[in-house]
Amino acid sequence: MKKQNVLYLPSTPLNILVSIAHAQFYRRHQTSTLIIIDQKNSSDNPYLKALQNWPRSPFTEVDILPGSAKGWVEKRQQRKAVFERLSNLVQMVNFDAVAVGSDRRIEFQYVMQLCRKKQKASQTKGWYLDDGLYSYAGRPHHWLKDGLNGLLKKLSYGFWWQEPKTVGASAWIDTVWLFDPCNANIQLKNKHAEKLDVSWFKHRRITEYSQKLFSLFGINDDLTEKLVDVDVCLLVPHPNNIEKMSGYAGRIDSLKKYVADKNLKLAVKYHPRTEGVDPLNLVQDSQALLVPANLAFEFFLTQLNQKTKLIGDVGTSLLTAKWLRPDLIGVAVITGDSQMELGTSKVLQQHSVAVKSNMVEALEYLDE
Repeated sequence: MKKQNVLYLPSTPLNILVSIAHAQFYRRHQTSTLIIIDQKNSSDNPYLKALQNWPRSPFTEVDILPGSAKGWVEKRQQRKAVFERLSNLVQMVNFDAVAVGSDRRIEFQYVMQLCRKKQKASQTKGWYLDDGLYSYAGRPHHWLKDGLNGLLKKLSYGFWWQEPKTVGASAWIDTVWLFDPCNANIQLKNKHAEKLDVSWFKHRRITEYSQKLFSLFGINDDLTEKLVDVDVCLLVPHPNNIEKMSGYAGRIDSLKKYVADKNLKLAVKYHPRTEGVDPLNLVQDSQALLVPANLAFEFFLTQLNQKTKLIGDVGTSLLTAKWLRPDLIGVAVITGDSQMELGTSKVLQQHSVAVKSNMVEALEYLDE
């Protein structure tokens, strides 16, 4: 049976992990190419470096495309260069499928229209790979704003551009690969759905890649051994989300008191966009173990002992943990009633993640 050619276009760490696991599982049936797209750091990217230094990679070729341009002129020049590289690739390879974490990415739609134009007899399939919350909560949609945006992009890029109501919903997508197809957003219900198997992520070769990545982030055997002893892990959200959540400092004070009273070992994983090394003073006040902020949570997750309990909030980390490490107990502290908080709370509870209205309730839940 002829192997099919598959192009993966991930842009987030979760999607890089999903792409790797998918390509590894289907390596006997397909020839895989991976290009990390829309990257601010394209010259010294650790995820690309780990792929390049991975002897048993499922990919015949790996590459990266930048997304760091600022200003209209610079962005236009960068997009032209990106399109040229993608066009050259499509000319060389007949791709049977193109997989992406967001069909709103211009790189994906550009490649799809090139592939389908080139292969009229055998249409290239579009695959959406689960990239978290939007797959289930959907993306906020406004008919006027999105309609105008779609028109402007058609005029700028070409009339092949499509403006999906949420990620994965465009006509470019034939199949959606999801962790939980049953709870997918309504916009994805009319697509052919396939389930991502958690066992794929436990393969020894995925572990090999993770180890390559850890060394690039300075995670040595000493830190790995300490992670095994962690009792509670705090997942700190994006700084912008912290500003929107009232009483966040009080939450942290409650957590510090809790770990001190119980003599627990605390680890803290700050969001990659956090400024400063430890702005909440958890290392100084609670002797917390600091995990490198730039390392994606999805990869760090594999190192935790099953006794470790997770505390999060409006981010997608607890959702990812529920899929990749269902043996871990996690609780989200969501106190407000904004559209973002209510939407996140609903999705988390759909996936059996506990949601509490304050830190004290969350800590009591973890004590049960």
